[in-house]
Amino acid sequence: MVCQHKCQEFRCFLETVSRSSVAMLGKLMSADIRFRDPIHDVRGLDKVQNVYLRLFDMVDSPRFTVTHSACTDDLCFLRWQFTCRPRLFGRGHPWIVEAVTALRFDQAGRVREQADYWDAGQHLYERMRLLGPVFRFFRKRRMRAVQAAPLTCP
Repeated sequence: MVCQHKCQEFRCFLETVSRSSVAMLGKLMSADIRFRDPIHDVRGLDKVQNVYLRLFDMVDSPRFTVTHSACTDDLCFLRWQFTCRPRLFGRGHPWIVEAVTALRFDQAGRVREQADYWDAGQHLYERMRLLGPVFRFFRKRRMRAVQAAPLTCP
């Protein structure tokens, strides 16, 4: 039940995150937290706070919506959707990213590890003017190969 309660606390933080609420991460995370996603791999509360703060520098109207959660022992999974309007490219068009976060808690009930899983190729690189066509080409090629391959079990 501790995991379920802590998972709910983090869910509330995520769904209401703002530039000012990032300071609250010290109540939810351990000082030596490790944060990983397709772009970052940082350790330490101050570095994780910087990751969240940079988000507000890069996009307008960021919003997380958690759609599912599951907990067991010291591990919690959150499935979420992130919507925003990027400032640097794709300006004006809302972006939607679907992802999963895995949270591990320490003995005190603080998050000691946060790993966010999302497809940077599809949700970021494909939307860039120069890289986009290359990434879309390889994704379509990979999908054709997967669809053509017979499904076998060992």
